[in-house]
Amino acid sequence: MADKQRRYKFGEYILRERKGRYYVYKLETINGEVKERYVAPLIDVVETYIKLKESGSVGVSPTVRPPGFEPGITGLGGRRPNPD
Repeated sequence: MADKQRRYKFGEYILRERKGRYYVYKLETINGEVKERYVAPLIDVVETYIKLKESGSVGVSPTVRPPGFEPGITGLGGRRPNPD
């Protein structure tokens, strides 16, 4: 019977199973060499994502103005004229 797959690749991220738990690694290219950098256990990544999503920090449209007192620049209307 074939061995169970213990490594799953999703773009630049890898999930590895060890002793029934899953861990997240990110692929990085350093000096032309691809290395895996440990991120966190999968459960921590998921819990953090859920907390951020519930607080409204994940999935915000990029057209939404930034928080704060400074007005956001949207489109060409926010540019200053070129002083020639």
